[in-house]
Amino acid sequence: MIRIRSKKPGFRRCGIAHPAVWTEYPEDRFSDIDLERLLSEPMLQVEVTAQETEMPVPTTGAPDIETEVPDPRVEPEDSKPKSRRKGLGLRP
Repeated sequence: MIRIRSKKPGFRRCGIAHPAVWTEYPEDRFSDIDLERLLSEPMLQVEVTAQETEMPVPTTGAPDIETEVPDPRVEPEDSKPKSRRKGLGLRP
């Protein structure tokens, strides 16, 4: 997606009068040359965001196996030291 906002309402670039509010355009709206012109124009603020596409589901090959990857920042429960019983510490 491409978002464009003009610093001056109605400023024209690439055959479009750009408003002072953010306007969204599909990624294929502008050619590569037009997009470079828009990005280099100091009167315009242009944001280009990549749209996330879904990964295709494999139809052949090995079956999908979901495995849980442990977080390296978290210690497993059985590796934590056991708490001491009350009364085993030094008394003043």
